[in-house]
Amino acid sequence: LIGHSGEADDPPLRDLSEYPIYNVPVLAVQYADAFVPNLFTAAGKQPVTAKPAWQRLDVPYSGPVPLAVLKVIAEQGAPHGTPTFIRAWPKDFDFLYLLGPHVADPMPDLLEQVMAAPRFTLYRIRKKALALAR
Repeated sequence: LIGHSGEADDPPLRDLSEYPIYNVPVLAVQYADAFVPNLFTAAGKQPVTAKPAWQRLDVPYSGPVPLAVLKVIAEQGAPHGTPTFIRAWPKDFDFLYLLGPHVADPMPDLLEQVMAAPRFTLYRIRKKALALAR
């Protein structure tokens, strides 16, 4: 899942050199055989679509999910009207690629930092934490 720390412009119109970082996660499709929701596009516009089994996780628009929204869902459950693709994000995804400047781990019981760089942080979602929370 691709999120945004909220600490930088989204989209990065003031510094267009930031745009390549926004597209890095889709490389995981080829290199790690991963499902990356932001790769897929609206039906009829582009030839790339999610397989039927994964369509509920397909992002209906291309922007990353704000970290504040992900945190509310993880800690309090999905509010009414939450899009299907993020309703159960901690269960449905294995990794969170957080765009924007590095911030302190927003959910240390749920996320494990795998890699950090000046413009993004990659977290593994701890499935054990989910099982203990139930």
